[in-house]
Amino acid sequence: APVTVFLSIAPKISISANMSRVSIVASYGTLQQIFFFCSIASMILGALAAMAQTKVKRPLAHSS
Repeated sequence: APVTVFLSIAPKISISANMSRVSIVASYGTLQQIFFFCSIASMILGALAAMAQTKVKRPLAHSS
């Protein structure tokens, strides 16, 4: 189970670092708003898909 949790969290950390790097380089206009709304939509869809599951490993897979 600890390996599954690590494999669930590691991609999120790298994606967050890369998105912050891109948003710093990009202007504070439209591109930043697109990243913001896409990330919010991704979190909501992942949480909704995780609520439908009953096993522990599947919600971790949906959240990544």
